[in-house]
Amino acid sequence: MVKTISKLRVKDVMSKHVVAVNPSDSLHEALELICENRVSALPVVDGHGHCVGILTTSDLIELTHELDDELHNLGRVNDSKPQWLIEQLAKAMGSERVSEQMTPDVAAICPEATIPEAAALMLRNRVHHLPVVDNNNLLRGIVSTMDILSIVAEGVPSPSSK
Repeated sequence: MVKTISKLRVKDVMSKHVVAVNPSDSLHEALELICENRVSALPVVDGHGHCVGILTTSDLIELTHELDDELHNLGRVNDSKPQWLIEQLAKAMGSERVSEQMTPDVAAICPEATIPEAAALMLRNRVHHLPVVDNNNLLRGIVSTMDILSIVAEGVPSPSSK
């Protein structure tokens, strides 16, 4: 099985149908896409399809921590008012753009890279998603740690949305 995995290419396991956002989209729109599509990362592409960043649920969670800290410092939130916090978060997300919260220096990989190369890049950069881009930095897919783990566990690419 090790030989099989080492010969597999990113293009063999990546999700080709990628939900992406534009840098000028609102964080609220991005959150809706994440929820509707049950994904945890959205590549950010410009008007020409070039990958210019990535927005993950971790980025959005960080935003909630910042807002929560600010609200507690103001003394306006207590444990009995979680709905108020949610409303404030929705307001904050509605006015903020993806470009303000995305990771711009995204670790990306080419479709011809091997699965071990993808895993090593994920480990080195401490990320769970790699946009798959061609030589012109055009988004072609996305590969996740779950895609790689399913290969290790099952010995074959997972059939989900490939």
